[in-house]
Amino acid sequence: MTNTTIQTTVPRVLTRRDARRADFPDPALPTIDVRVDAADRAGFSLLEYAVPAGFTPPPTLHRHTQEGAVLYLLEGELHYWFEDGDHRVGPGDVVHLPAGAWFRWANESDHPARMLAMFSPAGFEEFFVDLVAATTTSGGDRVALGRVIGQLRAAYGDEDHPGQA
Repeated sequence: MTNTTIQTTVPRVLTRRDARRADFPDPALPTIDVRVDAADRAGFSLLEYAVPAGFTPPPTLHRHTQEGAVLYLLEGELHYWFEDGDHRVGPGDVVHLPAGAWFRWANESDHPARMLAMFSPAGFEEFFVDLVAATTTSGGDRVALGRVIGQLRAAYGDEDHPGQA
């Protein structure tokens, strides 16, 4: 796969109104604003996550095989686990996840958290948009939703750690 960044010389200001919202129907799930996506041709995507108190994605290490990520915590506290240990991060902390790095995360606190996530190359932001659409159309059918999530994860190169699957 070849990644191409097309440079532009036209500066832009993207306001909050320009963001695409990936808003799950359940308030216990994160809200994700896609601030910069592949269509912006910046070579990366930028997302803003509002993470509810107590939110825990599936508790297994996983990795992104097609892109790296940099996460910058704006508010709250998040817990990250890696193959060799774990860290709690707070406002101003940065988590760097190279493509292929095993990790998991959760907001174990009683307070919401907010972070910026940059994925490079761009493209993984669409996983969240597609996941929200699948969650909304599943009508609560967990079997159907699980099947769609598995297909989305495979399509976007999101893999579970083989020792935990």
